[in-house]
Amino acid sequence: MANAPSPQPGGHPRLRRTLIAAMASVSSLIMVISAVSVVGYFWTRNQIQTIPNFTDPSAPSGSPTPAAYTGKCAEKSCNYLLLGSDSRAGLSKAEQVAFGTNADIGGSNRSDTIMLIHTVPDEKKAVFLSFPRDLWTNIPGVGEGKINSAFEGGIEHNGAQKVAATVHELTGMPIDHIMYVDLAGFQGLVDALGGVEMCVPFPMQDVLTGLDIQAGCQHFDGATALAYVRTRHQPCDTIPDFARISRQQQFLRAVIAKLLQPSELLRLPTLVPALLKNLVVDQGLRNPAELAYLVGQLKSVGTDAAEFRAVPTIPDGIYVNGTFLSIVREIQPAADQLFAKIRNGQPLGNLGLELAGTPPSPANIRVGVYDKRSQGAAIPVEQTYTDGGFDTSVGIRDASLLASPVKGSVILYANGQEAMAKVVQDYYPNLEIVAAPHGLLTDIDVAVVITSKFTPPPPATGPPVCG
Repeated sequence: MANAPSPQPGGHPRLRRTLIAAMASVSSLIMVISAVSVVGYFWTRNQIQTIPNFTDPSAPSGSPTPAAYTGKCAEKSCNYLLLGSDSRAGLSKAEQVAFGTNADIGGSNRSDTIMLIHTVPDEKKAVFLSFPRDLWTNIPGVGEGKINSAFEGGIEHNGAQKVAATVHELTGMPIDHIMYVDLAGFQGLVDALGGVEMCVPFPMQDVLTGLDIQAGCQHFDGATALAYVRTRHQPCDTIPDFARISRQQQFLRAVIAKLLQPSELLRLPTLVPALLKNLVVDQGLRNPAELAYLVGQLKSVGTDAAEFRAVPTIPDGIYVNGTFLSIVREIQPAADQLFAKIRNGQPLGNLGLELAGTPPSPANIRVGVYDKRSQGAAIPVEQTYTDGGFDTSVGIRDASLLASPVKGSVILYANGQEAMAKVVQDYYPNLEIVAAPHGLLTDIDVAVVITSKFTPPPPATGPPVCG
């Protein structure tokens, strides 16, 4: 590694960056699944599980095709509703002992992951909008309640329809397609991909999810990935569900990075059967013409334009029938402003970037690694941040492009982004963080400057220091 050449300005020594620049065609795991579904459609159709025909949960007659669900993308954009439930269906007996049975969690139909993916191919962007599971809102045809309770009844009994109607009413955006995955399905998806490389700054354990990992870069199989995205009881998880959303976004960006590697792109057609059997989708996505149409829409959306946001909310509490419920409420007008900007294709600014009491998600931190004659030392640093779920789409840059008076290896942060710099520093605590001169960092949040004298510290053996 010591004799490795330094990258050229604005470039990257690995083929992956070249491929990304040339193709820039995949912006999420969900989009990849849709794309490869077209390739393998005719021999995998029987493996596609579908949600029963949609009915309007708010109409007494159960009229078909509610306004909340379209079943087909609009000409200029597409909205996917991704639902993940805590259902234990499909888990082995041993896994049900580890995770608990449906009876242990009070039922089989809680949607603890609700994400709206809004794509606008003409503008080459995609927004991943997460909804806290305890968001108190109106559920059409039911009344006020936690948003995850809209999934009561599950996919077999109008649960997906209720969530679609709820998200539609809340955001003003129609739901074009729905994808659903339970615990076993998520685990199966990750295993079908061959697992995912992830880097974490601290060791993590959680007896409730079965998580037990050391600090550093490691391979996540399906079981480990499932435990990671479900954990919400880590030492600094001030608001557990908010911390879980942050980790879910981080993991999804790491998955995107994996899927864009040349070897992964080459084997995608062979993954079709294994991927599809772990998902349940709306019936519109079984239509080969619609699938082809969706892929055509997604061709110009690159991963560097993927934005991760969460509905701006704040913790609260409420009494319902004499029982106290811990809930979260929208922060207004920020929530409505975020929805409107997404609908209208406007820049989102800082709306929804952070959740109360929770550090910024790595998925929302744009990091540039600057090679200061590092003799190859910058390469593993950049890879660590990529596998850590950070936005490293700018690649490795030559430090000569960074007109900074700061000497040695250091972390520089743009104005107002000190909290982001601290998350970046968690991975290399021996790097000092310094405010960048005004106007120095214009297209990234944090710059990590690496010289030939930089030596990575040993992995952490204890939990983070909170506060």
